[in-house]
This record gives sequence, structure tokens and C-alpha cells, in this order.
Amino acid sequence: MTTLTDAAVLATETQLPMNIVGWGALALGLFVVIVWTLYLYR
Repeated sequence: MTTLTDAAVLATETQLPMNIVGWGALALGLFVVIVWTLYLYR
């Protein structure tokens, strides 16, 4: 069962454009921090 799971993870892992995912996560994190800061200091 674990061999099948490992194969499925490896098959789906390479399909994601990691560059876009990384920049998207960075942009989302910055957006959350900015919104939280504006909410905190309003």
C-alpha cells in the first residue's frame, strides 16, 4: 500500500508548476499579513 501511495505522490508532484506555487504562496502570505496589520492598527 505504501509503494502505491509513494508512486501516486511522485506522479502528481511533478505536475505542479512549483515556481508559480511558490510565488503564489508568497503573495498570499504578504496579503494576509497586510490585511491583518491594517485590521490591528485601524
